[in-house]
Amino acid sequence: MITLKELVKGTTANFTHEVEGVWFYTVEVGEDKYQFPVDMNNKEDIGYTIFDEQYKAITLMRYIRKAIANETLIKLD
Repeated sequence: MITLKELVKGTTANFTHEVEGVWFYTVEVGEDKYQFPVDMNNKEDIGYTIFDEQYKAITLMRYIRKAIANETLIKLD
């Protein structure tokens, strides 16, 4: 499995889609692509923050770390 450091070092996270208030971002590392969720329904975590379509992946490291811990970080084909 890829490490957090590999996912955020020099990479970009791009918004791909939304399902029932959960936003999904992808990060490309070399030829591999990974997807992780950001739950916009969790107002204690998100508050009323406005999210953009693209970020440096390190900016979303908090959510990438949660995805690794919750096993919701998935490698796309």
